[in-house]
Amino acid sequence: MPIPPNRRIRNTLTVVGALGLIAAGSASIVAGTASGDGEVRLTAAAPGAERTTATGAPAETVEALPDTSPTATPAVSKSAGPSVSASVVPPRSTLTTVRPSTQPTSSIKRRPRVSTPATSTPASDGTASSSVTAEVIRLVNIERQKAGCSGLSGESRLEAAAQKHSELQAAQNSMSHQLPGEASMGDRVTAEGYRWRGVAENVAAGYTSPASVMNGWMNSPGHKANILNCAYTEIGVGLAKSSSGTQYWTQNFATPA
Repeated sequence: MPIPPNRRIRNTLTVVGALGLIAAGSASIVAGTASGDGEVRLTAAAPGAERTTATGAPAETVEALPDTSPTATPAVSKSAGPSVSASVVPPRSTLTTVRPSTQPTSSIKRRPRVSTPATSTPASDGTASSSVTAEVIRLVNIERQKAGCSGLSGESRLEAAAQKHSELQAAQNSMSHQLPGEASMGDRVTAEGYRWRGVAENVAAGYTSPASVMNGWMNSPGHKANILNCAYTEIGVGLAKSSSGTQYWTQNFATPA
């Protein structure tokens, strides 16, 4: 989980996927990887899939990236234990491994895959503006180009899922991949009508600009791995501000089914 330069971070990566956190200089991720038989194992839940979540203090875990990832070998790291007095949320890791459903839910119809630019409501109401989300995507694609990956296309349904998650975090003034009573990240994306083969998420809180939050994510191995995962082709970005002024950022990455 990245934090501003004056803070030291230690990140945890998970087998098949990682979850970390970034608040006020803290960030969080979920990453998906491809299995040998061509299916994708994810850190997000697909409809009807069984979830296994590790809780408590983080343990040492390993993340295996797809062959298309610019990282040649898995990374291993130990995360720091929670700090009661720290104002920055310490890295945490939750492991959930599932296979996505091959069939859409009854309420979702498969539609032609058309990538559309991200759109948002005006920033005056505390939500993201299209210029801010577009700048995050632009910065993501600059980093991907450096790593030899194709650029990501903004996708309106991924953006809707990311925006709603940022707004809920802002409403509760709490950063998490899954807040109390909230659906899992994969289920949130599916609920927007998006059928996915791979899906991942980065979240952050406390950063005040696209450049600063991207700097935080890129300085955390787990978050960077999501951004530079060449297997993903589409992205949605959400941003919302809490009543206390904290900005909550969400990136949803995906490969369509």
